[in-house]
Amino acid sequence: MGSTQASRVAASGTRHPTHVPGQLIIRVKPAAVRHLAATSLQAATARAVRAAMPEEVQGPIDFLRDTVGLKAMKPLFVVEGGGVPPPPEGASLATVHRSLAQSATQTPRDALAGFQIVHLRDKKVTPALLKRLRTSKAVDLVEPVPNRWLCAVDPMINRQWGLRAIRWFNGNHPDAEEVHVSVIDSGIDAGHPDLVDSIQDYRHDGNSGRDFLGHGTHVSGTIAAIVNNAVGIAGVANCRLHSWKIFKDPRKKGSSAERFNFELYSKALAAALDSDIKVINLSIAGYDRSKAEAAVFAELIEAGVVVSTAMGNEFEDGNKKEYPAGYPGTIGVGAIDEANRRASFSNTGKHIALVAPGVNILSTVPRQKASFADHTDYDSWPGTSMATPHVTGAAALLYAGKAKSKASGLAVAKRLIATARKLPGMRGKKFTSQYGAGLLDVAAALGV
Repeated sequence: MGSTQASRVAASGTRHPTHVPGQLIIRVKPAAVRHLAATSLQAATARAVRAAMPEEVQGPIDFLRDTVGLKAMKPLFVVEGGGVPPPPEGASLATVHRSLAQSATQTPRDALAGFQIVHLRDKKVTPALLKRLRTSKAVDLVEPVPNRWLCAVDPMINRQWGLRAIRWFNGNHPDAEEVHVSVIDSGIDAGHPDLVDSIQDYRHDGNSGRDFLGHGTHVSGTIAAIVNNAVGIAGVANCRLHSWKIFKDPRKKGSSAERFNFELYSKALAAALDSDIKVINLSIAGYDRSKAEAAVFAELIEAGVVVSTAMGNEFEDGNKKEYPAGYPGTIGVGAIDEANRRASFSNTGKHIALVAPGVNILSTVPRQKASFADHTDYDSWPGTSMATPHVTGAAALLYAGKAKSKASGLAVAKRLIATARKLPGMRGKKFTSQYGAGLLDVAAALGV
C-alpha cells in the first residue's frame, strides 16, 4: 500500500479498533493503594505479599492472575523520580504490589492515584470480564483502553498558505522561547535542520527515536520550525518542544500501522502537570471516552495547561464525537481549506472551539522516508492534525511572559476563541457546530 493510500485509510477510521486489544484500565480505590504503599515488605515471597495485601484487593488480583491470564500490571500517570525504579514487567504478586504502591506515591495529583493499566495474555476483553471486575469493593473503575489514532490524511501539493490565513505575518510577535510545548504524537526527526534547535527533550521509551510515520515531525514543524534560518518553513512560535512518541515502532518495514501506547501517553500527560509545560498539542483522536483520560485532562486544565486537540477526520464516516477533543476545557480544532470552507473530512459538533488551516499544509517531515509521507524533508498534508498545531503555536505566543496558572491558561484559551474571525459559512452567527467561534486570528489575539 502506498503512503497516499495508507493515509486515506488512516483518515477514514475504517481500520481502527475502538479499543486497544487485550488491555484494561483499572482504578483500585486510593485508600487501598495508600495502605499498600504504607506496608513495608520484608520479603518478596508470595506469602508475605499476600499477607500485606488487603483481602478486597486480593480478589480481583487473583481473578486476573489465575483465571484471566494477567501478563503485566503497571501504574498510570506516574511521574518517575526520587530514585524509585518503575515496576518490572510481569504478573507476580510482588510486582503487582509495587505497581499498586507506586500509583499511590508517584502520581502528581490525588485524583490520579490508583490507576493501573492491565495487559492480558489472550488479548480478549469481554463484557463478562468487565462486569466481574466491577463487582469488587476495592475497584473504583474498570474500562477498556481507548484507542487513539492520528488525524492526518493523504499528502497534497506544497504550499504554506496557513500562516497567511491566520494573519501570522501581521505585526510583531512576543518571544516564546521560554514557553514549553508538549507534542504527544508519533515522534520527531530530532536532527531535522528546521527543528533541531527547537527541541528541549524527546521521550521514546522502549522504541527507537525514529519517527516512522512522520506525523509528529509534521505537526512539530507547524508549531515551531525555526524562523529566518534560511531553511524550509516558518513555525508559528519560537517555543521549546517536548516530544513524546506514543506509537510503537512498526513490526514490518514501511508499515503505516498506528500502535497506540496508552501507558506512555498517560506519562506524557502527567508530566505536564508540575513542569514548565504550558501547552499540549494532541493531533490524535478516537471514538471512546475514558474516565481515566478525563481525570487527567481535568487536572491539566486546573494546572493551567492549554490543551489543543484535533476534532477528527471522520465527518464522512458518521461524524462521531471524538476524544480527547470532546473533554471539557480542551480546545477542539476543526480544519478549513484555502477558500475558508470547512474541509470535507473535518468533524463538527457543539464541542468545537474554532477552526484553522488544515488542507495542503506544508511542514517538516523526516529526512528518511516515512510511511505517511510521499517526500522527505518537507511535505504538504491535510487533516485536523494539521489545523491543531496552528492553534498550539498561537497559544504559545499568548502564554509568553505569563506565569503558569489556571487563570492564565483559561485566559489564553478564552482569548484565542474570542478573537476568532467569523467566516461566510457561519452566516452571521457567533458560533456554529462546523466552525466553532471562527478562524484562528493570531493578529487579533495578540492585539496587533
